[in-house]
Amino acid sequence: MSFKPGVFILALTMLTASAMAIAIKAIPIVTPHRLELTREYAREHYGIDSYELKDPQMIVVHFTETHSLAEAVAVFRPETISSARRELKDFGNVNVGVHFLVDRDGSIYSLLPTNIMGRHVIGFNYTSIGIENVAMRPKDLTAQQAIADAALIEDLLHRFPSIRFLIGHHEYMNRDAPHFALFTEQDPGYHPTIKTDPGPEFMSDLRARLAKDNVTLQQ
Repeated sequence: MSFKPGVFILALTMLTASAMAIAIKAIPIVTPHRLELTREYAREHYGIDSYELKDPQMIVVHFTETHSLAEAVAVFRPETISSARRELKDFGNVNVGVHFLVDRDGSIYSLLPTNIMGRHVIGFNYTSIGIENVAMRPKDLTAQQAIADAALIEDLLHRFPSIRFLIGHHEYMNRDAPHFALFTEQDPGYHPTIKTDPGPEFMSDLRARLAKDNVTLQQ
């Protein structure tokens, strides 16, 4: 791989009695320029003159549509979005970015600090933490990723009591779901698109694992 993960960071103890410490490797992608671009994006789309993420209310789960961790990092590392992504490029120059990346073996990587806004879900970036799982298709997702996602989510709930919702990216435009009350978009031309990641099967597995630890979040 062309990148070198940073020093291991041990997360805090999670919510449940069966919880254990989780290890998170750092692959930082934040730069001063990226922060300024994020601030511009937040101002344009949410009316927030800040790149900070405060009191997140939602966790959004994705998969990367890449074959490997290295490919995924190559997508997220640039500060500005690729000109090939015309449906996004016209509505902000900051690159797509999430807070956590989970490899197929369950290894967890931190890309963006949880106090910095990412760009991973139209209408909800101002209040959401993003988790990406390395996979090209739904069938490529692994049990190890579901286990790691569940552990990470429980840890995030411990750190952020403000979190109330857990959704898959494919669920984000369900207008009948409780989470949709948080949808905010100031540019009427910026239309959310249909998503299929990570898919209902993975989210059902993830929610079942959380339920075993008595963790239930709204959709």
